Parts: sequence; C-alpha cells; structure tokens
Amino acid sequence: VMVKEEVIRLWRICFQDSEDFIRFYFDKKYREENTLTLSENGQIVSALQMLPYQMTWNGNLIPVSYISGASTLPEARKKGYMSQLLSKAFGVMKNQKIAFSILIPQEDYLYDYYAKTGYVPVFGYTPENYYLPVKYTHKQVEILSSQKCFSSLPELYCYFNRQMLKRPNCVQHTAEDFKIILEDLYLSGGHLILFRHISGEIGGLAFLQPLPDKLHIGELLADSEEEKSALLNTVADQWNKSEIELKTPPRSGHTIRRGMARMIDTLQVLGIYAQTHPHRTILLQLTDEIVPSNSGFYRLKNGSVFRTDSEVQRPDLQLDIRELTQMVFNYPAFISLMLD
Repeated sequence: VMVKEEVIRLWRICFQDSEDFIRFYFDKKYREENTLTLSENGQIVSALQMLPYQMTWNGNLIPVSYISGASTLPEARKKGYMSQLLSKAFGVMKNQKIAFSILIPQEDYLYDYYAKTGYVPVFGYTPENYYLPVKYTHKQVEILSSQKCFSSLPELYCYFNRQMLKRPNCVQHTAEDFKIILEDLYLSGGHLILFRHISGEIGGLAFLQPLPDKLHIGELLADSEEEKSALLNTVADQWNKSEIELKTPPRSGHTIRRGMARMIDTLQVLGIYAQTHPHRTILLQLTDEIVPSNSGFYRLKNGSVFRTDSEVQRPDLQLDIRELTQMVFNYPAFISLMLD
C-alpha cells in the first residue's frame, strides 16, 4: 500500500488532475508491477508507470508500452532521476520483448527532454473543425445513457475494435480498456453517440465532450461519410451548437504532433520492417547509448534480418536509435482515447 500511496502523493503534486480522475486512474489503471520508483532518504521522489498496449504497425499487431505518470518532486528535479528511471524501464521492456515505448509529453518543452533518451515524435492527428449552420437529429442516431452504454458493452466494443484495427500505426485497446475509456468519458461529463442501421447493426460511434463554446469529439468511427454526418448533425442539434472539433488520424498535409515513440526490441522491429520491405538490402550500423545491447550491425536481406559482427565492408547506414525509429515510421502514427 505504501508505494501506491506515495505515488498518488507525487501525482497530486506534479499534475493538475481532479481528485475524481486520480482516484479513477489509481483504481483502474495503476498496477504496482508496472511501476518504477526512485527514493531519496526513504521517500519516493520520482516515479513512472509502464502500461501495456498493442499497436497496429506494418500490418502486424505489436506490443508497446505507454509511459504514464512520469513525475519527479520539484525539489528533486535536475538530478537525472527521470533519465535513470527511463533507462531502467527500457531494460524491463526489452526483457518483455516490447517493440516500442510510447508516450504523450504533457508540455511542449518535454519533446526535447524525451528526445535525449531516444524518443522521436511519430504520433500525430489531423484536426477537423466543422461549422454546421443546418442542424437536425437523425432518427438512427441515439445518445446513450451510461446505463444503456454499459449494458451493451460487448456489442459496442466489437464495432469499436473492428474499426480501430483497420487503422495503420494505431494504438489499440482491449475490451477492459474500452470499458475504462467509457467510464472516464461519462465521469468527465461526456457522452457516447451511436448510429444504428435499420438492420440493427452499429454503423458509427462518436465520443463527445461538450465544451462551453463548442463540441469536442475525441474519436469518431463510422462506416462511411453518411453515418459520420448523421452523427455530427445530431450532436450539433441536440446540444444546439454549430461548432464541432474532431481529432482524426493523421493525413498527409496538416498534422499536429501528439506523442513519441522509442524503439526497444530492435530485432523484432527490424524483422517486421524487413518482412514488409523484402526488396531492401541494407547493412546497418546502429548505436543506442541507453540500451547498449541494441548497438551493433544488422543485415536486412530478402525479407529477414540478422545481427552480424562488425563487417569488413562499410555499412550502408549508420544510425542512432532515434534516426532508426524515425526511419521505420515512414507514416505518422495515431494514439487516441488514452487516459491522458
């Protein structure tokens, strides 16, 4: 109990979250076995959690670890504690065969901080802002009460999961996660909006957060543009607001960065990369100062990868772990609905 209580105390000091959210997070997401801490004079001064997720990447489902609650007491900062914790976390993840560590920096300046430990910004989203002067309620759209929502969880999750899995480079959620996401949505005054086809099949879901001046949709999944506009119009009509903002997976052009990744299990990642790029033949020299076991020579050939001793010939590419992570993410990734 002590560790959890101390980590909660640290969280309260470092983050501006409501007591409801803190209680909710430590009740639902926190696990001692996923937590690393550093103490000074018998008191925890720095902590982080490693939350397990899966992600679609290059046609595969890969294990990733989301760094949550990375925090250090104000008086203990600038001593390198967080770097030590991250370094330790990478070792734990490597043993668990985690492909990438991922995170969402709370503040913009933290992008530079995390870059020092090997992270690169690969996650983003494209904002869509709608102005709907004509609003109407579509008869196949329903605003779910929390009671109704939780009684039809399996059906809702089935649709949600099927749509999410279609997205390339996208963090996925288990049924348990989905339940927590919905609990968090209702806890913070949000709503789940549902489109149902005449056949009874679900055709779209929107996760809505009404704001004072506009409507914010954190996630919208729909069979086509038709269901999407039915959801948008109904929401605008029901809340009598013409402005809706929506976060969608990144498209070429306008992308706002929202998160970083760091490669952990190099052989696993390069194995998948080689498999999906069978015509690339590369001798790669990699350096990773924080996870030295990643450093060395890798040969990609005919869809497979193997480690090799330093070769007589010059490598085609000499990259550090950040450059390699950037290279394998040739398309921006998407992270949504995390409890951030």
